[in-house]
Amino acid sequence: MSQPTSPPPPVFAPDAALSFTVQGNIMTSNLIAPTLTIDGHLAPVPISGTRQIPIMSGRHHLQVHSQWMRRYGHAAIDIDVVPGQNLEVFYAPPYHQFSNDGSMGLTPQARKGRGLIIGLWVFVGLVILLPAVAVVAVLVGE
Repeated sequence: MSQPTSPPPPVFAPDAALSFTVQGNIMTSNLIAPTLTIDGHLAPVPISGTRQIPIMSGRHHLQVHSQWMRRYGHAAIDIDVVPGQNLEVFYAPPYHQFSNDGSMGLTPQARKGRGLIIGLWVFVGLVILLPAVAVVAVLVGE
């Protein structure tokens, strides 16, 4: 007696692509690539630049964050992908890890945290510059 055969399971083959771009460069970002999940599944992304990710058409939920000493730069977006489409998504991690939010969208995004970085560099510059000016003033006054 033969066993009844069941139909083979459906095959899910990617029919579209996601071009995921991490904005910035290795000098202005983290040395560790951000973590991207698509519908809860990890997807590899570069430290900076663009990676093509094969994907099924339909609605998807993307979440991304950066990590150095802690998780930061959180961003999420829901996307709709049609068959044959190459959808571009841009992620802009913040300039520093003290900003919880990153930016993600279908167009290039502005990076958050610029004000704190500028303020920090101004402070460091003043800490170095003021003693140097004082030393020069003392030497010139002699």
